[in-house]
Amino acid sequence: MGSRAVAVLVSILALPGTLTAGSERVAKAEQEPGYDPATTINVMATVMDVREAPRTGPLSGLHLLVRTETETLEVYLAPDEFLKEFEMTFGKGDRLQIAGSKVKFGGGYIVLAREVRKSESTLYFRDRKGKPNWKVSEKPTT
Repeated sequence: MGSRAVAVLVSILALPGTLTAGSERVAKAEQEPGYDPATTINVMATVMDVREAPRTGPLSGLHLLVRTETETLEVYLAPDEFLKEFEMTFGKGDRLQIAGSKVKFGGGYIVLAREVRKSESTLYFRDRKGKPNWKVSEKPTT
């Protein structure tokens, strides 16, 4: 593989705001973003991918890659431990109504979900000011 091809591949893996191994390395060096009520969005979206971020980095837990009518978004739901308390699961093709704060993270944007509606069920992840509904604990250090 030529040096130009390697440089292109490295650039693609390091793209921020995506759900690749490269972005996980970038995200580990960052602080967790804060919820901003001034940047709240409310969109209908279709799930394209579901990923779990490791506990060692910021925003550990379940992430969705979703497509709205106008854009593709990464959505952070909550830590895995919080989600286990509920019977709702997420998969490719699910249609969701998502309300949350779209904030800068990893050189791109991520939506910190406040609530997600699937069919007739709604999960509430945060209050209107963005305070998480799960117990916030210390992240393990590496």
